[in-house]
Amino acid sequence: MFKKMSMLWLGSLALAQTGVVADDEDVFKEALKYTVKVETRVDTPFFEDQKGSFNAAGFLVDAERRWIMTNAHVVARSPSHVSVAFHEEETFHPVEKFYVDPYLDLAILKLPGETKLDRPVASLECGSPPSIGHPVGALGHPWGLFFTGTRGVISGITDKVGAEFLQTDAPINEGNSGGPLISMKSTKVVGINTSSVSKIGDQNTNFATPIKYACRVLQLLQTGQNPSPPQMPVLFLIDLDDTNQLIVASTNLGTDLIGLQQGDKIDSVVGETGPIQNESHLIHALRGHLDKFTLQVIRDGKSLELSGKLNPIPRITDRVGISVSGVLIAPWGIRDWYELKLPRFMVHYVEAGSVGDNEKIQVGDSLVALDGKEINDLKELFAHLQAAQTKASGVRMKLKRFSSLDDRLYDYLERTLTVEELKYIGASP
Repeated sequence: MFKKMSMLWLGSLALAQTGVVADDEDVFKEALKYTVKVETRVDTPFFEDQKGSFNAAGFLVDAERRWIMTNAHVVARSPSHVSVAFHEEETFHPVEKFYVDPYLDLAILKLPGETKLDRPVASLECGSPPSIGHPVGALGHPWGLFFTGTRGVISGITDKVGAEFLQTDAPINEGNSGGPLISMKSTKVVGINTSSVSKIGDQNTNFATPIKYACRVLQLLQTGQNPSPPQMPVLFLIDLDDTNQLIVASTNLGTDLIGLQQGDKIDSVVGETGPIQNESHLIHALRGHLDKFTLQVIRDGKSLELSGKLNPIPRITDRVGISVSGVLIAPWGIRDWYELKLPRFMVHYVEAGSVGDNEKIQVGDSLVALDGKEINDLKELFAHLQAAQTKASGVRMKLKRFSSLDDRLYDYLERTLTVEELKYIGASP
């Protein structure tokens, strides 16, 4: 009897194991139909990016509009040339960077053409994120090994590395970025493969952008609304102890927008479900109605409502800078700019071997003045440089640089730059 039961148990185990493998194969087989290779080339990078060519992944989310979802860092937050190819396609198709998010590591690409794409789209899990232990699979192109599937589980949810991310032990390596993280139970996409911990000794600590946040952006775009996150010159206390509280540490918001004060604890956005436990929750809840909303906050132990509005962050696809003599100059984009009291424009990139490189100008230098004049308008800056180029004269740049010395925060320097190859980078201003 025992032997018979053992044989039955072993047979059931074998069937179960076979079923798991078959299910996994089916999940990845379906994912191959909607996953793409992405090729990106960046010639002149803004501060966040690097010059060069890169390969990564993406996945089809709207066949009618021919939209593909991927990471923002895959397609760059700088002007770039992007193309995609589906599985078993040899030809890459140039695509438009339709939307790039300034907060989430998220981008939407648009394939050329007007007719519906005859391909299956990824099914997105726009509800609650999966729990710890939930089995997931990642599809992408790690180290140039195209359309590779890896498997693991959801390890947790964290906002300790920036925005809120899904943590997983499913291997996510270079080339996986932008690909789908798929539930091996529901077959739905639960995240966008984003990054991994690159420390020696780490054992598969990887991160994915939660698809529920991407769903909100996608739905707003599909209805013709602006999904941009709010401009928030606000800093919050770092939640080192996992108290799940969002508390204002510093704010430079105008009173004409909303009257947040230092120490305010943001509990919820009226009309939106769920508590606000971190910054990602707040931005998610505010998308789509920045012109009018109400916050439930705790101030000095008392609950009150604050109504107001916020301006959207300008579209990254409208970003513009000035390239001159191998130096890219553009506005700062950091939220605590008001605390540092830095000049309006920063050096984002210096081409190796250029005139600017020879003058020892560095990435991160702030432009204090040009020929003794403070300039805060990009068109005015371009006009000044253009006049100098016409006269074949140099310009005197006063720069502010973070110091390497112990007794100061900044160093100041002046460099004379010969004006060559002057042009706008990005959208026309």
